[in-house]
Amino acid sequence: MSKAALQGPVKALRGARVVRRPREWLSAEAIEVFFRHAEVLSEGAIHEVKGGDSSYMGSTMISVDMGHLASRWRGPLDGRARDLLLRLLEGSVRVRLRASRIARAEAARRVTDRPLGTTSIDTCFRIDGDYLHVDIDLEVPLGVFSALEKVP
Repeated sequence: MSKAALQGPVKALRGARVVRRPREWLSAEAIEVFFRHAEVLSEGAIHEVKGGDSSYMGSTMISVDMGHLASRWRGPLDGRARDLLLRLLEGSVRVRLRASRIARAEAARRVTDRPLGTTSIDTCFRIDGDYLHVDIDLEVPLGVFSALEKVP
């Protein structure tokens, strides 16, 4: 007997999510649709700390109009379905990683003269009206080097 037969039925739902009883998760296509229709808004600044250390502190908001997602969702994207979508996004490592990469890229775009260190990130998912938002707060320590030094 195959491994798939032992795990139970699998059902694809118009790219919106993949359901494997008893668990559900978003398909790669659903994640792609989410980010394809996303608007990104970022802000941040370099903060100098005593002792000469500095870090970039910023916030990035990724917003998606639920109307764009509704066309890919099987059935109405009503309150219950929105709550499910939010839960699936929150639980998706792929979504969190991609959102983190977007936020870090925004930081790198703003800080071009110093190398970025290891990023600390806090991510929050929420629905506000007809929009689904992913808020990413980050702090990145900044390295120091001379403009005359060779950067790897």
